[in-house]
Amino acid sequence: MERKSIAIEDTWDLSRIYANKQEFYTDLEKAKDLLSSLLQQKDSFLENVDQFLKFHQDETMLSRYIQKLHCFAHLHCDVEPNNPEYQTMYAAILSFYDQVTSSLDFYTVMMIENSDKVAQYLEDEKLEDYRYSLQEVLRQKKHVLSQELETIVSKTSSISDISSQVFDALRLDYDPVHVDGKEKVLNSATLTEFLKNKDPKVRKEAYHNFFKEYKKFENVYAATLSGVMKKDAFYADVKNFEGPLEASLFDDNVPTSLFFKILEKANVQYRPLFHRYNALKKKILNLDTMYNYDLNIPLVQYQTKKYTIDECFDIILDVVQIFGEDYVNIIKKAREERWIDYYPHAGKRIGAYSSGCYDTNPYILMNFIGDYNSLSTMIHELGHSAHSYLSCHHQSPVNCDYRIFVAEVASTVNETLLINYMLDHASSEKEKAYFLYELLENCVGLIFRQPMYADFEHILHTWAKEGKPMSSQMITDLYYTKNAEYYGPEITMDEYVGYSCYYIPHFYYNYYVYKYTLGMTVALAIVSRLLNGDEKQKEAYLNFLKSGGSKDPVDLLKDALVNPLEDQLYDDAFHYFETILNEFEKIILDMSSTL
Repeated sequence: MERKSIAIEDTWDLSRIYANKQEFYTDLEKAKDLLSSLLQQKDSFLENVDQFLKFHQDETMLSRYIQKLHCFAHLHCDVEPNNPEYQTMYAAILSFYDQVTSSLDFYTVMMIENSDKVAQYLEDEKLEDYRYSLQEVLRQKKHVLSQELETIVSKTSSISDISSQVFDALRLDYDPVHVDGKEKVLNSATLTEFLKNKDPKVRKEAYHNFFKEYKKFENVYAATLSGVMKKDAFYADVKNFEGPLEASLFDDNVPTSLFFKILEKANVQYRPLFHRYNALKKKILNLDTMYNYDLNIPLVQYQTKKYTIDECFDIILDVVQIFGEDYVNIIKKAREERWIDYYPHAGKRIGAYSSGCYDTNPYILMNFIGDYNSLSTMIHELGHSAHSYLSCHHQSPVNCDYRIFVAEVASTVNETLLINYMLDHASSEKEKAYFLYELLENCVGLIFRQPMYADFEHILHTWAKEGKPMSSQMITDLYYTKNAEYYGPEITMDEYVGYSCYYIPHFYYNYYVYKYTLGMTVALAIVSRLLNGDEKQKEAYLNFLKSGGSKDPVDLLKDALVNPLEDQLYDDAFHYFETILNEFEKIILDMSSTL
């Protein structure tokens, strides 16, 4: 499909950002003027509270221009990557952003050097809006170096990202898979479908053909993976952190105890629940030996209906009625104001996301094909967009951006509410079993799989901190062992399991994966309370969506009545998984006995 053949109402309306390229370049010039003004204020912005306020007002406005310009350019490029006009715009804003970053590298050092004066300024009511964000700057005091060293460190950024850049640039070719005597193309998009095939020869061939390529280039991938771990360890050391974990958690002001609590709950206390689930799969599929690549075989063969975009919105509006009229109206605006670019076409970026800023709508990119996954993706991304919309309409530009630490909460709440809705509206035991299975698989991916990833990543970071060599043999042996522990005694590990770590991009994100577990855990708690009619929880959750980045993420979650530092939150989530597993096991075994 070509983009020009798609109905305009099914594409996003970016003219609400800029009507033409002249408006884009006019704002770019305004941003450049603001940068010049900020540089002129370098030696005077700390002289008195009024000049201090003026500097930060200008810096906020500059940030708004940059975000708006970047949003317009990157959204266009993601759907029209071959349009030279948009590519030029994108290059222009990226180049300008690099200029801003290097030009304003004096700011943090000067703020820290004058921290007593800054703290005094912050007592002034004129700076109330900036108080939290500037206190966050001062919190960096023990980790900020001299101006000379900070400049040197900032200049290493382009070098330090080489490992990630090489990983992103590597594109492997895979031998085809044979299905019913015909060669089928194998790539990252088709792998999962092959692993769902009923024929064990297809599953094995797909898995082997895919991951043998990673073994072939294992030394390259070992170099990129160890390189990114060494980078994180280097910056943690230079910035006076105890280690990479502490450095990664610092920006969110999260204690290391939270990270280890998640790993303890998932990888130790409740892992037997996951082993039980895998044993159930083996029993249902009647396999004498079940390999890790067999775990994708659907336990419930059920063909869900196809949905139009309008049908998806009808269901989604039903689901989110639980939040009240204001939230429902946001979802309606997304459709009416064309926030969403729906259909796949040649050149369009794959996947889905929600993107926007204070001065734009929260736009959504999708690749809608009308299946249940499209419906689930839509309500997921609308959760992100509703969160952004509410934050931007209830917070100032300074405090509207919420952290990645809490970013998955709103989307996961929506997605979990949808599955519960589908369960309530199931027309048969088989349909109910299908959606219970979807929910179980979703839980597994987030509350069991991600903590295993986090454990593996933490060990690699520890090796880097301690200066241990990281050969491919060491890395793949570790990953093989972690997978064997993770899946349990009923599952046999394939010989290529160790090399599958080289396929996962999340290991390049510096302790990101545990946040998926946090998001799912929090979402399960919120959803269970909402469905039980807890009005206090609903009010607290909606206030959380309106709070943006006005507080530390942990404090925001506490205000939402889901304290991530308490054991009870995780215990409730894993017990919920157990309840769903019990219900699914009963239905699926009853169904099997009647066949």
